[in-house]
Amino acid sequence: MANKVILEVENLTKYFNTPGGLLHAVDGVNFKVEEGRTLGIVGESGCGKSTTGRTILKLLEPTSGKIIFDGQDITGYSRKQMRSLRREMQMVFQDPFSSLDPRQTVSQLISEPIIEHKLLKTKSEIEKRTLQLMETVGLAERYINVYPHELDGGRRQRIGIARALAVEPKLIVCDEPVSALDVSIQAQILNLLRQLQQDMGLTYIFITHDLSVVKYFSDDIAV
Repeated sequence: MANKVILEVENLTKYFNTPGGLLHAVDGVNFKVEEGRTLGIVGESGCGKSTTGRTILKLLEPTSGKIIFDGQDITGYSRKQMRSLRREMQMVFQDPFSSLDPRQTVSQLISEPIIEHKLLKTKSEIEKRTLQLMETVGLAERYINVYPHELDGGRRQRIGIARALAVEPKLIVCDEPVSALDVSIQAQILNLLRQLQQDMGLTYIFITHDLSVVKYFSDDIAV
């Protein structure tokens, strides 16, 4: 029996105005993602993979086409409407360093989405949840007051994953989440993501240029 379809993308198009005319970044993309599965999107650099991921989450507005998330057509949703949906659709970025505020400690970075979405009220509840998330992603408690620049790329990416998990999303878009990491660390992060999927029933869109990574990690592959 097929799983429920959590995301359906119909004829998705994203064009950018450039001095040289219209740049066709994404042109007529169609796919479905079933709950609890991983769709790998693979292609060479510059082919529009990351733009597709960002347009699905409406970090970029689509030029045309449809985005249907959990049965709702969200294509025309305003920023305000998307704000309430942000909890359910999260992103793990390629470069963990540039996606984290260097002025915040690990504790502040992980607790920020919890506070932002008003998921817990008391300071002690937030602290407890932050420690739980650190444990979930394999970050030792001793890093709680450390800043991102004091950590290696793998640990910084674990912070990014913990931030995404903090709001208990239904879908996580992983945009080249291991391409900036050493090969040995890549394997650790991929195994962590896979374990989290098994434990929590997460659904992923996994964007990569690396065929071996997509083959290892994905249930379905779009090229």
